[in-house]
Amino acid sequence: MENNLNNISSNEEDLNLRDLFFRYFSFWQYFLISVITFIIFGFLYLRYTNPQYQIEAKIEILDKAQDSDMALPSAMTIFNRSMINLENETGVLSSYQLHDRVVSKLNSNVKFYNVGKVKSTELHIDEFLDEVSIDFKSELDNIQSVTIYEFNLKDEVLVVKEFNHKNELKRTFTFESTSTNYLNHDLPFDISIIDVNNFYKKKIVFHPRRPIVELYRSIIGIAPYGKESDHLILSLKYPNKEIAVEYLNTLINEFDKDGISDRQLEHKTTMDFAESRADFLMLELDELEKKRQEFKQEFNLTDIKSDAQINITQKYLYDGELFTAQSQRDLLKLLDNLIKDISQDDYKLLPINIGVENTDLNFIISEYNKLVNERSRLILSGAGPNNSSILNINNQIKDYFNNVISTLNSIELSLDNKIEKLQKKENQFSGAYSSIPENEKVLRSIERELNIKESLFLLLLQKREEAAINFAVIKPSIKVIDFASSSLNPVSPNKIFIIILSIVVGLLLPFSVLFLWFKTDNKIHTREDVMKLVENIPILSEVPHIDEKEFFEVLTKSTTRNPLAESIRMLLANLKFVMVDKNNKNPKVILVTSSIKGEGKTLISTNVSSALASNNKKVILIGADLRNPQIHKIINIDRNVDGLTEHIYKNIDYKNLIIKQDKLDIILSGSIPPNPSEILASNRFMTLIETLKKEYDYIIIDSAPTLLVSDTFEISKVADLTLYIVRSNYTSNNLFDFINENSKLSKLPKINIVINSVGNSKAYGYKYGYQYGYKYNYRYGYKYNYGYGYGYEKD
Repeated sequence: MENNLNNISSNEEDLNLRDLFFRYFSFWQYFLISVITFIIFGFLYLRYTNPQYQIEAKIEILDKAQDSDMALPSAMTIFNRSMINLENETGVLSSYQLHDRVVSKLNSNVKFYNVGKVKSTELHIDEFLDEVSIDFKSELDNIQSVTIYEFNLKDEVLVVKEFNHKNELKRTFTFESTSTNYLNHDLPFDISIIDVNNFYKKKIVFHPRRPIVELYRSIIGIAPYGKESDHLILSLKYPNKEIAVEYLNTLINEFDKDGISDRQLEHKTTMDFAESRADFLMLELDELEKKRQEFKQEFNLTDIKSDAQINITQKYLYDGELFTAQSQRDLLKLLDNLIKDISQDDYKLLPINIGVENTDLNFIISEYNKLVNERSRLILSGAGPNNSSILNINNQIKDYFNNVISTLNSIELSLDNKIEKLQKKENQFSGAYSSIPENEKVLRSIERELNIKESLFLLLLQKREEAAINFAVIKPSIKVIDFASSSLNPVSPNKIFIIILSIVVGLLLPFSVLFLWFKTDNKIHTREDVMKLVENIPILSEVPHIDEKEFFEVLTKSTTRNPLAESIRMLLANLKFVMVDKNNKNPKVILVTSSIKGEGKTLISTNVSSALASNNKKVILIGADLRNPQIHKIINIDRNVDGLTEHIYKNIDYKNLIIKQDKLDIILSGSIPPNPSEILASNRFMTLIETLKKEYDYIIIDSAPTLLVSDTFEISKVADLTLYIVRSNYTSNNLFDFINENSKLSKLPKINIVINSVGNSKAYGYKYGYQYGYKYNYRYGYKYNYGYGYGYEKD
C-alpha cells in the first residue's frame, strides 16, 4: 500500500514538472527573441569593448642582512629563517612616491589614442610616433587640468581641436599643411604627420600627474608567491600590452634603485665626512710643512743628529702612547664637532669606523644608523609622522643619539686624563734632554705634530676609499625572476563567458517575468485549478474559448461540429447524470448563473438551449437578467423587444412574447425595470414558470450574476438545477469562497460548475481542441463587458 502511494506521489510530481515545463515552453518565441537580442548585445559589447591583457612579473626580495661578507651568522641565518618583511616591501611597491617617479620618468600622464567611430584605442608612444612626429614644448610634470587635443586631416590640411575635461570644444586650429612646425601657435607641442596616406584620426590627452599615479596604484596587484617564499608577483590588466609591460618593468627598476639608494646613504655619509675632514687636514699639513721649512732655512739646518743617545726606552714607550692617545682625542674632537652640528631631530646618519678604537662607541653609532634607516623605510612605505612605529623609533633614535654624546664625552674625558698622566711621565725625563740643542727640540715638536696630522690624514683617506668601494659594490635589493610579460590573448572580455552570459540572461529575463506573472496570477485557468478550490461541487464540463465573432453568431445545432458545439453536447451528456430523477417526466428548470459579469453565462445558456432544442426537445429560454440582458445580441434582435418585464407589468400573454429561433423558443428580458428583484420574486413570475413546465421539456433561465445582486436567489426557488459558470483566465480564486458558501447553505439548487473559455491562456499549456480530437488554434477574445462592475448597458 505504501509503495502504491509513493508511486502515485512520484507520478503526480512528474506530471506537475512536465506541466510546469510546457507552461513555460509555450512562450518559446519570447525566450528565443530574448536570447537572440542578448546575444546581439553580447557581440556588440565584444566588438566595441577594449580588450584587457594580463601582465605579470616576478621578483625575489633579497635579504639585506647578508649584504656584508664579514657579517657574523645570527640565529635567524643559522636556522635558515628569512628576515624579509614582505608586507613592508609591498608597501614600498605600492607607495605614491615610487609610482610618482615612474609616471614622471615615462610621462605616463600623457595618453595617445587612435579615434574610431565608436571607441578610442590607446597607443604606446612608439606606435603613435610611427605616423606622427611630436615635440613637446612644455614641462609635462606641471600639467594642472585635463586637456584633450584631437587631430584630423581634411584635404591634407591639419585640423587640431582642443577640448576641456568635460569634452567641451574650446578652440580649433587649422594649419595649411600637415605640420605645425615653424608656425606661430600656442599649442604645447609641435606636430607633423609622417604617413599622410595611412593616417587615422588621433588624439592626445594631457592629465595631471596625481590622478594617473593613483590609477596605476589601484590597478597593480602585488601578492606573495607562497607563504614561505620571498618572491612577489606583480600584475595588472591593461588594454595596451606595451604600455603595461614598460610601466611594470620601470616600476621594478625604480624599486631596486630605491633599495640600493637606502643602503648607499650610510656609506655616502661616511665618504662626505672623510672628504671634508681630509681637506681640513691637508691645509694643516701644508702649514706644518711650511713651518718646518722656514725653521730650517732660518737656522741653516740640513741634517741634525742627536748628540746623545736616549738610553731610557721608557721615554719612547710613553711618547708612543702619548701619540696614540692624542690621535684618538683628535678623532673624537672631529666626530664631536660633527655631532654638535646635528640635532637629534634631524635623524641624520653618523659616520662609522673612522678610526676610533672604542667598540662601545662604534656599536652605538651602528645601532643608531640602523634605526635611522628603518625610520626612512617606514616613511617611504606610507607611515605618517603619528604612526606608532615611527614614534617608537623616534624615541629609540633620541636615546641612542644621547648615548653617542655621553659615550663620546666619557671617552674624551678618559683620554684627557690619560694624556695628562703621560705628559707628567714624559716631563720626568725632560732633564735627560737638557743637553739637546733647543733647535732640535723645536724641530722635533714640529715633526711630531706633522706625523700626527699625516697619520690622521692617511687614516681618513683609507676610510673614504673603503666607503667608496662599499658604495660602489652595494648588492641589488631584488632579483628579477621574470620580467614583465603579457598574455598572448586578452583576458577580458571573455568571449565564451559573454556569449554564455548573454544566453543565460536571455533565458532568465523572460523566465523571471513569467515567474512573477504566474506568482501574482489569481485567476483560474484549468480544471485542476477549479478542483482545488471547490468543496464537493461537481465540475460538469469545460467549454473552449471562442472569439467575439463566434460568440455573437454561433448557436449549437445538430449539424454543428466546431469545438464549442462538441463541448455543449458533452455538457448535455454529463447533465443527464445529475438530473433529480431520471424517471421524472416533469420539465426540468435549469438555472444558468455566474458570480460576476463577463463569465459567459449567456453564451452557455443560449447554446445549451439551442442544443437541447436540436435534439427534438421542447425548450424555452428565458432572459431573467433584467439588469444587463445579453441574449438579444446572440440572436441578433433589438434589445427593446417586449419580454419578461412586459408580461409581469403589462399582463401581456407570454405566448405573444415568444421569439422563435429554429426549434428554440425564447422570451427576452424586455425593458429594464427599476426593481428587478421584486419582479422575479412576484407570484406572476412563479405562475409563469409553473405554466411553462406543463408545455416544455426544459426551461433554461439566463439569470443575473449572484455576487452583487439578489435577483438569482429569487429565481432559485423554482429551479431544479444550477449551472454555475466560471471562466478560465478571468474568474478570481477568491470568488470560490462565495460559490462554496452558496453550495453549503443551499442558496442555489444542485450547483454544477461549467468552466468556460478554456484554452484562452497558452501560459497553462492547455489545448482544448486536443481533448476532443480537433486541431483548432484559439486566440484571445472575449472583449465584451469585462470587469467586476455590474450595471445597466447603454444603448
